[in-house]
Amino acid sequence: MIARAAMRESMRTQRGAVLFVSTIILLVLSLLAVAMAKSAVFENRMVGAARSAQLAQLAADSAMSEARAKIARVAAQAGAEAVCAALRCAVRDAGAPVDPVAYMRTPAAQAAANPFRIDLARLGYADATAQLAATPVYVVEDLGNAPKTAGSASSPQRLFRITARGVGASEDFSRVVESVYAVAATAAAPG
Repeated sequence: MIARAAMRESMRTQRGAVLFVSTIILLVLSLLAVAMAKSAVFENRMVGAARSAQLAQLAADSAMSEARAKIARVAAQAGAEAVCAALRCAVRDAGAPVDPVAYMRTPAAQAAANPFRIDLARLGYADATAQLAATPVYVVEDLGNAPKTAGSASSPQRLFRITARGVGASEDFSRVVESVYAVAATAAAPG
């Protein structure tokens, strides 16, 4: 009898200890799970931000390529002086900001902006859900004829400054690229 009573007392003590130890283990595992969930959410936000930044860069580069193609096409058909008749061109005054990002915010640049429709569906199945917060735009400026170099026998060239802006999945992510593009000043002779 004494052995049974001692055994019962031992079992009650053990059950209490097991409950206490298992509660502590569950608490530690819960804290680890919460920490891992926070880490996963943070990483997901980082990936989303990187994707949005890449979409903005893609949109700006695509708008830049479209502007170059349109300038080249118009210059080849009608001459470089006809480019600003076919596209909206801006004239940057002396007080305009030199920084392309600040320039794209000016009313003159916004009035002369040419919208560019980018088809993200052609990127493939993995990127079929890509959406931009705003339409990419580009601004073309006619800089006039390029200065002639001494002893150069090449045909005269006309310079155009292209400033393109692309926005990612939200307005927080935008990219502005700027380039000077040269085309032949005269139209190509019909062949």
